Amino acid sequence: MKAEVTISNIYWNVSLSNFFFREQAYKTLDLLMELSAMGSQETLSALDEATEDMGLDDVEEMFYSYSAEDMAREFGIELKEEEDEDDAE
Repeated sequence: MKAEVTISNIYWNVSLSNFFFREQAYKTLDLLMELSAMGSQETLSALDEATEDMGLDDVEEMFYSYSAEDMAREFGIELKEEEDEDDAE
């Protein structure tokens, strides 16, 4: 029997995330979700599609080693724009 585990599965299921992702890798995924200008389902769909031909260990290593911003660039995720502090005043 073979099971397919996606980024969506890992993001929404704590048991899977604890099994497949180290804490730092999951924190990067969570931050990427928070920073994404796209909706959560759209972001997860983009990640699932971009990583479907990659090994899960390789994907986890990327999330562990790189920043959320790097991952957004790698997988084409649009991020929210940061407000300038001068504009807020």
